[in-house]
Amino acid sequence: MTSSPPAFAERDFRKASASNPDKQCVRVARRGHRVELRDDKTAFGARNDHRLVFTDVQFDAFLVGVRSGNTTGLCLEMTRRTGRTYVFRSTVPQPSGADPELQFTEAEVVAFLDGIARGEFDQDTITDMAVCA
Repeated sequence: MTSSPPAFAERDFRKASASNPDKQCVRVARRGHRVELRDDKTAFGARNDHRLVFTDVQFDAFLVGVRSGNTTGLCLEMTRRTGRTYVFRSTVPQPSGADPELQFTEAEVVAFLDGIARGEFDQDTITDMAVCA
């Protein structure tokens, strides 16, 4: 028997407290064993509202790796491109079968990494994170 993954509402996605107040940020939703990342520059639920989907174990390993400075072989690859932009890609198969990319500015990535350092995306603190208004 298979169960469908939890559906996330827009209010379930959180950002790092250091993120830009005009809603340009990396957004994270967690529930049960599922974690999703999205770019809030894209309208929620739009056809191009791509998500990177991970298990809680994969994402927690990523958080630990970022904090220790070793992100090799983890579920999320953050690649810097020219022009101060970054592309986020999953290194694990996605449920959709597609390979979506999310593109962020350097400021968005810096805020996301700050949130990771502060533990703002950890399972036990996710409810305390700042919400994009």
